[in-house]
Amino acid sequence: MPDTQTITGSCLCGQISYQAEAALLFQAHCHCQDCRKNGGSAFAALAFVPIESLNWQGETQTFSHNANSGTKMTKHFCANCGSQLFGTNSNRPDRIHIKVGTMDDAKWFQPQCNVWASSRLPSTPINSDVKDFATMPVAKSKK
Repeated sequence: MPDTQTITGSCLCGQISYQAEAALLFQAHCHCQDCRKNGGSAFAALAFVPIESLNWQGETQTFSHNANSGTKMTKHFCANCGSQLFGTNSNRPDRIHIKVGTMDDAKWFQPQCNVWASSRLPSTPINSDVKDFATMPVAKSKK
């Protein structure tokens, strides 16, 4: 994968489209209950980019809630078709995740880990080469 990735995509109905030109910060599969509920799937595939690198056309609606950690999570979605596109976390205001399923081409996507693996559904296939974290790993502080 190149240092800088061009990511484009849209919601199901096409009213919202986006583009990011960025070095990816992180790629993961999240198995938490919130991701399963808001995506209607067994897990969420997420690519994190610097928030300033993402631009979108069209108006998103938002829904905010508190995660188990107490952080405020904000989901961006299309009011017309309901596709969830992006999400932010109040503890990391410098980054935004993009739902991989909304991307035009995501062949490059390789999750670096599974987070909230303790919540993974037993029927979800696993790749033994991808590291599991029982919950959300805590980022090491920069000194």
